[in-house]
Amino acid sequence: MTGSFANLLLPALRRLLLLPLLGLLLACSATQAPYKAYDGAERPATTLALVRGDFYLRKDFLNSYVDAVRFQRVDNHVIENSRAFEEVLLTPGTREVEVYYSWDMGARIGLAPALVSYASSREAISRTLRLTLEAGRQYAVKAEPVFDGNPGDIGSLQHVDFWVEDDQGRVILSREQGRFRPER
Repeated sequence: MTGSFANLLLPALRRLLLLPLLGLLLACSATQAPYKAYDGAERPATTLALVRGDFYLRKDFLNSYVDAVRFQRVDNHVIENSRAFEEVLLTPGTREVEVYYSWDMGARIGLAPALVSYASSREAISRTLRLTLEAGRQYAVKAEPVFDGNPGDIGSLQHVDFWVEDDQGRVILSREQGRFRPER
């Protein structure tokens, strides 16, 4: 009797233990809807342009960080809680999109308080990009920080290049056009 009870109980326990794991995986895979940066009712995706911010992997001796391009403003639409949105939906045409480079300062081992302070003061690394967008197309705003020294030392930041590529890999705004140089 004990063996058959255990045979019935173990599969049920496995299923019970897998439910929270499945819930966690589904929660992690859910993505935030794009920010609607236009007025009026919802529109079909084929009539809009989708612009997403890209990610940049930065490494130092001990850690790796995932920095990101975020959106601050699109034309006259200020994006509240901009860290929550990786993508924006816009009407086609010429648009001014203000982007910023968001440093990952997570709770990584070895990130000294002085470095956190420096990075916090550099959150204003932003650039207003003038883009001509087509309906039904997707665009990626990419960024690359350029350092005088070690890429792990954000204190040696020389400049950040922002550029934009369309869904076919064509550059529609060059690095030089999107370059941000911090004040020294």
